[in-house]
Amino acid sequence: MSENNRLHYLDIARGVGIILVILGHISYLGESSRIFIVSFHMPLFFVISGLLLYLKKEEERDLPVILKNKALRMMVPYYLYSVLGILIYIAYYLLTGRDGGWPTVISDIVQALTLYGFSVMWFLPAIFGAEVLFLLLLKKTPVPLILTIVLTAVAMILNTRLEAANALYGLNTAFSVFHLIAVMLLRIPICASFVAAGYYIAKYWSKLKATGPDRFPRLAVPADLFIGVDALLLAVVFSRINGVTDLHFLIFNNVFFYYIAALSGSMGLILLCKALETAAGTPPLRLLSYFGINSLTIMVTHLNFYVLLLAEIGGFHFTKALPEGILKHSIFMLLVMIFTLCGEIVIIEAPYLFRTLSRSE
Repeated sequence: MSENNRLHYLDIARGVGIILVILGHISYLGESSRIFIVSFHMPLFFVISGLLLYLKKEEERDLPVILKNKALRMMVPYYLYSVLGILIYIAYYLLTGRDGGWPTVISDIVQALTLYGFSVMWFLPAIFGAEVLFLLLLKKTPVPLILTIVLTAVAMILNTRLEAANALYGLNTAFSVFHLIAVMLLRIPICASFVAAGYYIAKYWSKLKATGPDRFPRLAVPADLFIGVDALLLAVVFSRINGVTDLHFLIFNNVFFYYIAALSGSMGLILLCKALETAAGTPPLRLLSYFGINSLTIMVTHLNFYVLLLAEIGGFHFTKALPEGILKHSIFMLLVMIFTLCGEIVIIEAPYLFRTLSRSE
């Protein structure tokens, strides 16, 4: 897909998604809000990935080229940011003496080497594996959707057995390492199910000629708004029924309810952003697009580079004089989000600034 044909609503959706990821990691977020956000904020990225797989016709490319491009885009940053994250943690520990110390460093190294991924780093091997698996099924099998569903069902069953075994043998070192590898592998088909959902939704939209603003039917915008709001409300209902879930740790509670909330929340947000495509040039939406385009960098740095922690400290400082209550909490959350995003802009733009300064010398 060329830059001229770029669908900005997907960038906007990823921008909103990464803001939801940050919100979900703020310690003082209310429980009901957290339940709703975590029900779909990570599946959203996999659904968007599936949409892009179809729109870019990636299944038509040679498999070695696909593997090389995706490894460079996902796994190279995984190792780079894992090393940086561990080094930053060591510096933090040596300066403060807090947060677990050397056992935590060893644990992070083991999680990085097994591709389980410490903290938010799990996302990169998961999306790499999910995209590659689904593309393999597309290119090599006649019924990719059915096979994706079967593999997902098997992964869900094995996950239940794995957690039962972990309750018995979790203190054993060898089993703990096996558990990390097993969870990493089970994530792949489960995440691939969301990639598949995005792919087939894009395929359906393409038949309706409703994937981009120059091809929207006349009633597409009001329909997207109406269906998007309804889908998000459905996600609210089923997430509240199902309770706290976590794709990272493969915690789903009721799997049926989980998928309803995850898919309806993801598609509801995408549809609302799709309705805003023609207004993508306005400053607020351009800013969201910017965060969406750089969402991977924000994903892997806001926790591991202590950007969010510093933002929370700043939020406490500027709200300490306010009386306790909803207003103070709201201002605190807003300041934390602003400080975090400002910090991420510095991280995103730092390489460009460095190259510019280097050329000017």
